[in-house]
Amino acid sequence: MSPWRQAARATRREFLAGDLLTVFAALVLGVAVMTAVGTLVNRVTLALTSSAAEVLGGDLGLSGRQDIPRSFDEEAARRGLRHTRMVSFPSVLFHGEASQMAGISAVEAGYPLRGTLEISGDTPGNTAHVAEPPPPGQAYADARLLDALGLRVGDDLEFGAGHVRIAAVLAAEPDASGELLQLAPPLMVNRADVDGAGLLGPGSRASYRLMFAGEADEIARFREWLKPRAGDWRLLGIEDTQRGLRSAFDRAGRFLSLSALLAVLLSGVATALAANRFAVRRIDQVAVLRCLGARQNDILATFALQLLFTAVPACVIGVALGMAVQAGLVELLGSLVPDRLPLPQAMPALAGAGIGLLLLLGFALPPLLRLRGIPPMRVLNRSFAATPPVSVLAYAAALVATLALTVQATGDARLAGWVLGGLAALATLAGLAGLGLLWLLRRLQHRLHGAWRLGLASLARRRALSVLQLVGLSLSLCALLLLAVVGPGLLNQWQARLPADTPNYFLMNIQPDQAGAVLSKLKALGVAAPEVEPFGTGRLVSINDRAPQRLDREADDNDDGNRPVNFSWRHTFPPANTLVAGRFWAPGSRAAEASVEEGWAQRYGVKLGDRLTLLMGEQQRSFTVTSLRKAEWDSFRVNFFLLLNEGAVGDAPYNLISSFHLPHARASELGAMTRDLPNLSLLDIDAILSRVREVMARVGQAVQLVMGFSLMAGLLVLLAALQSTAGERRYDSAVLRTLGARRAQLRGAVLVEFGALGLSASILAVGAAAAIGTLVARQVFELSLPAPWPALWLGGLIGTALSMLAGWWGTRRVLRVPPALALREE
Repeated sequence: MSPWRQAARATRREFLAGDLLTVFAALVLGVAVMTAVGTLVNRVTLALTSSAAEVLGGDLGLSGRQDIPRSFDEEAARRGLRHTRMVSFPSVLFHGEASQMAGISAVEAGYPLRGTLEISGDTPGNTAHVAEPPPPGQAYADARLLDALGLRVGDDLEFGAGHVRIAAVLAAEPDASGELLQLAPPLMVNRADVDGAGLLGPGSRASYRLMFAGEADEIARFREWLKPRAGDWRLLGIEDTQRGLRSAFDRAGRFLSLSALLAVLLSGVATALAANRFAVRRIDQVAVLRCLGARQNDILATFALQLLFTAVPACVIGVALGMAVQAGLVELLGSLVPDRLPLPQAMPALAGAGIGLLLLLGFALPPLLRLRGIPPMRVLNRSFAATPPVSVLAYAAALVATLALTVQATGDARLAGWVLGGLAALATLAGLAGLGLLWLLRRLQHRLHGAWRLGLASLARRRALSVLQLVGLSLSLCALLLLAVVGPGLLNQWQARLPADTPNYFLMNIQPDQAGAVLSKLKALGVAAPEVEPFGTGRLVSINDRAPQRLDREADDNDDGNRPVNFSWRHTFPPANTLVAGRFWAPGSRAAEASVEEGWAQRYGVKLGDRLTLLMGEQQRSFTVTSLRKAEWDSFRVNFFLLLNEGAVGDAPYNLISSFHLPHARASELGAMTRDLPNLSLLDIDAILSRVREVMARVGQAVQLVMGFSLMAGLLVLLAALQSTAGERRYDSAVLRTLGARRAQLRGAVLVEFGALGLSASILAVGAAAAIGTLVARQVFELSLPAPWPALWLGGLIGTALSMLAGWWGTRRVLRVPPALALREE
């Protein structure tokens, strides 16, 4: 026979019979969700990478607290690279009686090497245009700085020992920080004005930068030359840019990856169950074909071609659907993604189609391999060949390859490890639980009567299929619970990080003798329980008498010694923090103790018991680390990496800082406070909070769209699991009806069978979903999500009810078929 013609005819005839349709739907869903998420991640990554050099202001840079030697400029010029220098530092600016903290950027000719510098006038309607850096004696100022100091374009501004004239409003500048929070409005001046103003003397908090630009290959070679010579200066690359945008997208990507991982897994399970049924239902057909002289390889090729004819259009439709969904995700995410995304590349779509083919070959081909060993006499005893070792290897290879492609497409191996590891543990536990349940049923079966005995006997009689059904149902219900309960819980937990009373203003540079007046004014404005906290700046001299060295950077790319560090002190444990290790000092203690934020501790390799030596003003003091904390940075409260025991600080120099919430309607009244106390710096982050909340809302909408596909895949697994024994139930029902069983008894038996199966799967799924959800929340999303037991148990009960409903619905169809016809079909 011709396998191609036979496969084409059989595919057309059997597509709507159920088995191939389930395989087709599972592949479409798996390919679609992986194409959508993979393409979105790829496009945003490319956009961030291509625009990173513009944001950085160059292709490569050096940064440090000391001025950079001119020898690096000479080497860059010798290699044909363009270069420019800049220095930035904070400084308080004065104009008449007004003062304002500003971030000064001093640049030279040639700035920026990449990207554009844009300026505008200060009259309404003026549009920004590209400009050269300010010449000596002129400056570009941020609009916030002009408003705070009461300046206009053309006015003179006191600057160190001299003056500069405001030539334009600074509209846009390349900036390597990419931080969400900018503490001071910027002022851009010429480097010559800074040198002449005497602002870079000893003790200044200046950051020096030398930027390079050129061809990619030459930049890569120059980077290798710089590494061993960088010394105390840090190398800057495109990976250091757009941190705020990358952080927001990383969090969104984790939610999308969670849904994508579960969708691919569920699609694989549905494909395996449907393909197994496809193979089982063709045992007799294979036996008959063998009796007619067909060769084993031709029979196997025919069935494999049927699956291939099903998979090719499924992959095409899945890729097309995934691209459409990806476009919808871009619209939902809105301004969270870059404005100019590159066109979709072929690789994510090919990876999605590859996952579809792997799902087919890995999960559908092994059951077909078992058909090769069926002899003609097999038609009489209806048994199935044992699983050959090659099938087990095919399953394992397909699973590993699918997971590898999934991780590559989503780019989140850590999330994949936790989720898939938990589900693998659930599959193992469900298999063992199924075997234990069947062992128990065989010993209790003789004590049961009626529908209970028939239903549970049906489970015990089909041991392998019953265990397979339990594993499939457990995985699908667990995935559905993760998507329907844990996923929204994580989103709500993330959004709950920004309640309505989140601090939306920071007040800085408060002098100690102004604390009472500031607190009184804040209370008068309606601020609930305002507080001020000390803010000190010193230098980290040593850790255990050794120069501090960051562990998250290459050995040749370290920070300079005596690193500046901000710190605070208090008697009580700070809010918006969680104690991770050690103990916090008791109120009233005078011991020289320090509490370190865990991220900062990991960065410098600090452990409990280590000794930190700080230069605080003119004094050098040492503190022992007695506790590690985890700070909630997105709470917008005042948080510090380093906290000291207030009783051991002494007379270290400091000022005060406060964060508070004030309704937007009363924001204008804060101006009177800053006029009365001109040294204060007010930071309004209300717009930033609105932006963050918008990001959260858009991410939630995008995740819900992807979760919809995953939920459909989960329901498909449920359907495939229930269909896997449909033929056997039809045959058993026909035999029992021939022997005199009533329809009510058969319905009751099916309800008992699927009720026991669904209840066992639900108990396992609820426990696994709670454990996986808690671990993923803590380890991947850095959230604290207590297990939502009421919602999980409700989901488990719904799963059990769905299992029983599916069994009852299937029984209705079976009982309509006359026993003689059912026996002839089987």
